[in-house]
Amino acid sequence: MPKMKLVALTRPLPGREEEYHDWYNNVHLPELVNKFGMAGAQRYKLVAKLMGSDENEFMAIYDIEADDPMALLGAMGQAAQAGEMTQSDAQDMGTCYTALFTEMGDRVVPD
Repeated sequence: MPKMKLVALTRPLPGREEEYHDWYNNVHLPELVNKFGMAGAQRYKLVAKLMGSDENEFMAIYDIEADDPMALLGAMGQAAQAGEMTQSDAQDMGTCYTALFTEMGDRVVPD
């Protein structure tokens, strides 16, 4: 089964940081991982920007194994539309970026 990474770059709305982090860590990540059988997920905070102009300061990486990635994304979209996932209006949806990547080549490790 192909291994993939779902990457989400996000940021909270100004003044809503605490609410956003609580929702993301305690509701959103567990819902996605448990509802869609993901292998796991973890969030990261931007430390330094090397290039580009993306305004998002937080990243979540979801570990996925799926034979049909489009079916998984479709199921996620349907669940969101059906109200089966808890949404938050504390996230800045105007800057959010989400993409699904599949492995390409072997992992490089130190010699």
